[in-house]
Amino acid sequence: MKKILLLSCITFSLSGLFQSCKKDPAPGGGSSATLTVNNKQRSFVVYNTATWCGPCGLNAKPEFGKLADGNDKDNILPVSFHNSNASTLVSIWAKPNNDTLFVAPYLSELGPIVTNMQSIPCFWLNNSLLGNSAKYNDLVNSAANANGYPTEVGVAASASANGMTLNIKYKLKAFAPEKGDYYVSAFVIEKKVNALQNITNSGYVASDHHNVMRASAFTNASGKPSAFSPTAIMNSPIANNEVEKTISWTYTDVSSTIKAKYPTFSFWNWNPANTAVVVAVWRKLPDNPSKPWYFINAVWVDVK
Repeated sequence: MKKILLLSCITFSLSGLFQSCKKDPAPGGGSSATLTVNNKQRSFVVYNTATWCGPCGLNAKPEFGKLADGNDKDNILPVSFHNSNASTLVSIWAKPNNDTLFVAPYLSELGPIVTNMQSIPCFWLNNSLLGNSAKYNDLVNSAANANGYPTEVGVAASASANGMTLNIKYKLKAFAPEKGDYYVSAFVIEKKVNALQNITNSGYVASDHHNVMRASAFTNASGKPSAFSPTAIMNSPIANNEVEKTISWTYTDVSSTIKAKYPTFSFWNWNPANTAVVVAVWRKLPDNPSKPWYFINAVWVDVK
């Protein structure tokens, strides 16, 4: 199993915890696009944050912004993860015929895996916590080290919009697989949104937030958004095994009743040009039921 240096995540108390060169981004394309999986390892960075978090606004958010602006999506995929229901950019989910706000179920699944819920702010990269004071160079260097490992399973994807529906195609190829079952995530990302952010000693300031995780394209058997595919995509594959699948997901705006109840929230405004999809591959670890999901690889695609 690949080993990545685990740096300690410094925890600090916050009320409501639960609550260099630019490159073109990886290409997108429609569901008819031909996909070729390269022997390429990429790193997935999750920035654990909240709009009420002053230290986030003062220190962590600017460093994450540098990473997003670096636009090196073929090597490092940065996503901001608002896992507090008091954060005005938190992913929400409304039960049918119910005007109550819920934290999206997939956030509860993903939170313990990528953050351990230890602190806000915090950075997570490929199964490792990088702490709440990680700098841009720390993130880039850690990704470069992680990307030097052999590719276990590669992934390619495309995404296109038809009205409010996303058509997503992804393809996996085993290069140096390990025994076990491989699952997939398909996270829908709002690339940029302007919203208030608390900044220590400055109060709330309107600023751009980058790569906000807004939805999952997968649902479980009961129809609730799920962080992981409901079934394994590959089962103990051998080298050069490939599998290709398509899924669709439809955006649904929250009701005006909910918006009226939560006037401070920055609700998602659907815009395909401002939307991306991150397809991530995970291997399930049956011997570790508390943290069964082990990150393997990911790809970023802009919606076309």
